[in-house]
Amino acid sequence: MATRTLTVELPESLYSRFIEAVTERGGRWREEEPYIQALESAVTAALMLFLQYLDGDTGLPDLRDYILEKYPEVDEDLITMMEDLILRVKQLKGGGVYPGKFN
Repeated sequence: MATRTLTVELPESLYSRFIEAVTERGGRWREEEPYIQALESAVTAALMLFLQYLDGDTGLPDLRDYILEKYPEVDEDLITMMEDLILRVKQLKGGGVYPGKFN
């Protein structure tokens, strides 16, 4: 599989919160895998969720299923938080309101 590098600028507070949640050894996302592997898998999961909610079904696997298959020890609350954050960004960007969320 080919890969690409994506460079983005993030607000310091979002970056810090993401890094802390994703890379803490034995934390909610990272178990024993190396720091960079945990970071890459979390970004991949977040992008998958973002794409799924932009235009509906993208043909990608469900984010929750992907995360739980790859990292069964991940806290369900962290996955829900990621889903909610992406839905909130979509709403703020004018993407409409997801049914049952942020009404």
